[in-house]
Amino acid sequence: MGVMGIRNKVAAAAMLAVVVLLAAGCRNKQAGTVAPSEAPALSVKVVQVQAEPFSATVAVTGNLVSRSQVVVKAEIIGKIVKFPKQEGDSVEQGEAVAWVDEENYRLAVRQAETAVQVAQASLERVRVTAEHNAAELERAKNLIKSGGITDKDLKTSQVAHLDTQAQAALAQAQLEQAQAALEVSRKHLRDTAIRAPVAGVIEQKFINPGAYVEAPTQVFTVVDNRRLELESPVPAAQLGQIRAGQSVAFGVNSYPETVFQGRVIEINPAVDPMTRSAKVRIAAGPSVGKLRAGMFATGEILTGVQQRAIVVPAVAVYRGDGTTTQAYVFVAENGKTLRKTVRIGRETDGKLEITEGLKPGEVLIAEQRIELADGVRVEPGR
Repeated sequence: MGVMGIRNKVAAAAMLAVVVLLAAGCRNKQAGTVAPSEAPALSVKVVQVQAEPFSATVAVTGNLVSRSQVVVKAEIIGKIVKFPKQEGDSVEQGEAVAWVDEENYRLAVRQAETAVQVAQASLERVRVTAEHNAAELERAKNLIKSGGITDKDLKTSQVAHLDTQAQAALAQAQLEQAQAALEVSRKHLRDTAIRAPVAGVIEQKFINPGAYVEAPTQVFTVVDNRRLELESPVPAAQLGQIRAGQSVAFGVNSYPETVFQGRVIEINPAVDPMTRSAKVRIAAGPSVGKLRAGMFATGEILTGVQQRAIVVPAVAVYRGDGTTTQAYVFVAENGKTLRKTVRIGRETDGKLEITEGLKPGEVLIAEQRIELADGVRVEPGR
């Protein structure tokens, strides 16, 4: 083989090597390139929208107060000689609870009775004189006709008659005055027994036996826990839902497992300009002696029930400032999110009524996630 043949073989081998290297380089480049894949679906909590009964309520909080709570005060002067009742003891309406020393008042009654007797005797004496003078006047009238007496004698009889009539009127007034004084004395004697004006329990004693009292010294407070009311401020925005007669369920910390019943009896016609709320009065139902005036209570006024309402978790609704009725939610449709504008109705117990924008059967994303937006791939998760 000549020199030319050797050169041709070397050139062919070199060309083949270049081709192999280029092919290897292309394979390495292709091996290092990965086609981009679609982002994984976001796992979200979902619920199916359903129509269900919805009980709308308005929250209430406040103190229980008695409709019959009275501070009893002394009406006379004297020393307390007996006060056996203690705080918490029951009393009946009109029951004597404390006693003031009555000796001076008994003596005053006897004195007033004697004054009445004196006035009665004076009146009887004047009546006798008046009858006599009336008879004398008739006699004088007969004698003046026959000339037996003078005009002066007749006038004297007339004056005497008028005088005894005036004395009789004065004596009658003095008797009535004495009788009135007797009634006052008897009342003072009755007032030595300080009585409970209403039935209930003694909430507080202000004095003890031996203390000196005078009007209007506070003696004790009686409260009727059978007639309690819950007084609660309600925001003005919610007043339109409340009506007298609506049912109320409430509880107190002392009996955490017990739900007490009541009803709305009055809505204050004025709204406090400082708090933008009005006071609602709620009459508490029978409590079998459990409730006490002064207890703090929390509860709800049942303002209405809709049998087929769209109700969703409040956490699923985007409300902006948290108060507007216009809001939006995300639903899952064909594996992707779809933003829907909704209108909010009433709210209670972590749930919202949706009046527009959702229908039964739709799959609602029941949580708020920063990753959510229109068209995001999602899948049901926890």
